[in-house]
Amino acid sequence: MVDHLNLTVPEGCVYGFLGPNGAGKSTTMKMLLGLVHPTGGSVELLGGSPADAATRAKIGVVFEDAFFYGSFTAAQVARSLAGMYGARWNADSFSAYLRRFGLDAGKKLKEYSRGMRLKLSLAAALAHDPELLVLDEATAGLDPVVRGELLDLFLEFIQDERHSIVMSSHITADLEQIADSIAYLHNGQLLFQENK
Repeated sequence: MVDHLNLTVPEGCVYGFLGPNGAGKSTTMKMLLGLVHPTGGSVELLGGSPADAATRAKIGVVFEDAFFYGSFTAAQVARSLAGMYGARWNADSFSAYLRRFGLDAGKKLKEYSRGMRLKLSLAAALAHDPELLVLDEATAGLDPVVRGELLDLFLEFIQDERHSIVMSSHITADLEQIADSIAYLHNGQLLFQENK
């Protein structure tokens, strides 16, 4: 449960969410994505509502674990996402991310490690050039080398000042390294929201 939450995420920044388990971080992110509807108030995102398909198409999402079927290959994931995103989908960009991450497009996802599944989720989230990247515990459980690679990628993503990231994490060192602003939630309440 989240109570009277008012957040503003500027363009070109990494906005970090901190708080203990059950604080409301994931619920807030689900509201941003239109997966959970607030019982009061409203959500405005990228100038529209998360209920609007055109607004949702401007968002890239990575949850703690990949949501793709284990029997799929990365190539099959690409085909299904191309149908979902239509003209926004960039197959060349997706392939470039697969190469950058060293992912085999023909290998079944159930054979991928956790880090590989996360990299695939990132490739899928970034291939349609979203304005906002939403990351829910995306770096949890990864080895430091892979986490470092991903943090570098996140910083690249916001360099043009038109992209933003909302990132929840229990790994405070990650947020300390890349976040511009931090919000701390506790028992569904925003205790503070400050520039780092």
